[in-house]
Amino acid sequence: MSGLFMAARAADSPGSLKAQLVVTVADHMNHKPRTLKLEDMRETPSMRIANITPLSGEAEVYVLIDNAANYDFGSKLQELRSFVNAQPASTAIGLAFIKDGELSVAQTPVKDHQLVARALRAPSGSEPGNPWCALSNLIGSWPRNGERREVLMITSGMDHTAGGADACANADTVIDMAQRAGIAVYAIYHPAADYDKKEWREVDAGVVKVAHVCYETGGEAYFISHSAMETIAPFLDDIAEHLANQYLMTVVFDSAREPGFREVYLHTASPALELMAPTKVWVGEQER
Repeated sequence: MSGLFMAARAADSPGSLKAQLVVTVADHMNHKPRTLKLEDMRETPSMRIANITPLSGEAEVYVLIDNAANYDFGSKLQELRSFVNAQPASTAIGLAFIKDGELSVAQTPVKDHQLVARALRAPSGSEPGNPWCALSNLIGSWPRNGERREVLMITSGMDHTAGGADACANADTVIDMAQRAGIAVYAIYHPAADYDKKEWREVDAGVVKVAHVCYETGGEAYFISHSAMETIAPFLDDIAEHLANQYLMTVVFDSAREPGFREVYLHTASPALELMAPTKVWVGEQER
């Protein structure tokens, strides 16, 4: 099977397995990410790094907008359009919405960025549902086309089906799916119109889930408080910087014998080298 994201395959030495994951070099202070080289990395007892390859613009990025997050979207729509149009020509962008808790794909990934930008619309308001169910459906239906895959999500993170019989997925389910598929999730928090009438513990739980999903999959979450942010442009610029500074890393687990998740521990020679990566990677039989 072609593609960057192998679930796993046998390594050169008997009894070991290797996997590939996308690692992002970040610089949140100066916004001048360094070039990552193999000699920058330090091995751990459970995992060694076999190869690091810079990634070019080839990628698929889905913009996923939760219609329930409809608090005064204002100029943020134009900021999203500018982000989409500014992506490299080799990046394919898709667009999907969460309407009444259900996934609705408006455009599968294409390299016609203007087409996607025109299809973008602000959250219009809908029945609140389970954004993690919609995200899990997107991941499950997204063909693996041999390119790195990333999601940019606009949501409050609030799961209104939590604990109910109709809950099809939760944040932990999505993390497992994304890690196994090699998909990084970025999210910008935006509340619903009636967020100030909710119990703060519910709103806060949504923010925590957003942060949890992004961190565990190698992405990043953006929020300042429970309130809506006046602009999301700085965060979109940060995401664009991350997408432009990514590497394909091959890691080898010499003690791996059975398929399953393995913890990812990345240690660098320089404390100043800031890396973003999924916290776990799947090793086992390669998916067909």
